[in-house]
Amino acid sequence: MKTVVGKKRYSTTLKGIALLSVVRWYNILLMIIAQYLASIFIMNDPREYLHTLWDWRLHLIVLASGLVVASGFIINSYYDMEKDLVNRPNQTLFERILKKSEILQLYLFFNFVASAIGLLISLRAFAFFAVYAAGLWLYSHKFKKITLLGNVAAAALSILPFFAVFFYYGLQRIDVVLYVCFLVFVEVIRNLTKDVEALKGDMIYGYQTLPAVWGVNKTTQLIYGLIGLSAMPAAMFALSNIGWVRFVPLALTGIMGLTAFILKPSDEENPVGYTRFNYAIKTVIVLSILAIPLFGQARSFLG
Repeated sequence: MKTVVGKKRYSTTLKGIALLSVVRWYNILLMIIAQYLASIFIMNDPREYLHTLWDWRLHLIVLASGLVVASGFIINSYYDMEKDLVNRPNQTLFERILKKSEILQLYLFFNFVASAIGLLISLRAFAFFAVYAAGLWLYSHKFKKITLLGNVAAAALSILPFFAVFFYYGLQRIDVVLYVCFLVFVEVIRNLTKDVEALKGDMIYGYQTLPAVWGVNKTTQLIYGLIGLSAMPAAMFALSNIGWVRFVPLALTGIMGLTAFILKPSDEENPVGYTRFNYAIKTVIVLSILAIPLFGQARSFLG
């Protein structure tokens, strides 16, 4: 009897770990941190952080956002299961501890709970999370297979949780909009980099991603171009603020450019270049989020 109970507990534990892998818990944690930092340091007076954190609606918005994003990763994993077996076989085989029926049940459950939470907040919040969930499904089912549209859609959907907070408090700062535009560029670059890494599986299963259609070299040239273009919102952000904080996005753009120059991700003799470049872009995203508290200081400069 004890052996049977022990096996059930072991199986449940493994499924729990597999679920955390499927929903990319580290991405959700980063998103949650970003939402709280934006709420405290951008949308409110940082000195009144306790008042901000006492707002129960904020916590529900963060929870609902996390559930919808988790459901997005789940449905994406469901549609990409065969392709992922080619690109990352070990991780995918482990994640397949969860049955397809269980994955779909979790997807529906997370979206149902998120919708219910949205209704508790307001009808507008309910509509936002419903549209967000629908967008994540459309991306996984259709958009990600379409050249370039998939990358732009993925970038927009990655940034959208910020707008859950912005819509709640009311966004009135042009510099924040510019910073979000900069982050969109970074996300598009990251998604193009991921597509290059996943090229083998994409070509086998007919995904019309940019590297599959254009080739790696042309995609790399586009990535270099996007790094250059990301300097535009970064420069406009610098012009809209005063103090050293305004140079943060430009510094991050410089880091991306320098990393691309050093790693040379398209170099045929350096096949791991894109993997390292992907890690570098992820680091830039983390730094972009950790820089959010500085904007409270920037706002005091602006008055």
